Amino acid sequence: MKAKWMLLLTGLLILALGLGAGLYRAFAQPPTPSPLAAYVLPAEAFPHSQRLAEGPLSPQDLSQPLNPNNLAPMGIGEESLRFQEGYGRTLALWDGASATLVFHFLYRYPNPDQARRIAEALARGWQMVPQPAETQPVEGGWWLSTQDSKGGFLQVLLQTRGEILSLLIVNGDGEARVRAAMDRATQALPIPPEH
Repeated sequence: MKAKWMLLLTGLLILALGLGAGLYRAFAQPPTPSPLAAYVLPAEAFPHSQRLAEGPLSPQDLSQPLNPNNLAPMGIGEESLRFQEGYGRTLALWDGASATLVFHFLYRYPNPDQARRIAEALARGWQMVPQPAETQPVEGGWWLSTQDSKGGFLQVLLQTRGEILSLLIVNGDGEARVRAAMDRATQALPIPPEH
């Protein structure tokens, strides 16, 4: 009799554990991705810089590259505006003679394929603007260099990692200063995990 109760109790315990594990899996939420702010270029990379702007981005925000006004001249469609989350930081570096601006924009898309398509469209689009960019492939994206509309120098590192599109832009008067700032920025970039 005692053995039957032990067998019944063991069976109920196994059933309860199985039911609990099944309910946990059914109601468990997928892991929440880290906010993009965790992957933005740290201001500490340029300790004597001035932080001009920082925060979440919306598609209509005119201060970020993926807004309709910036995309229309490049022939890029609406898909690029459908990011789930955007975040940016702008730093100004002053050397006593001129300023160099460092921008880092991050965009999270629903999946890696969409992020990659947007990056490819941007790389092609930069070839269609009045000052076409020299483009070189790099791991996960492209390196672009060009003159800006005011005669300054512009470098862009355009990369995707998983569903995150990263645009690191350095703009200034002197090519050597821009290249040095870009080198420093790329070394300091936090790397988002690939999903």
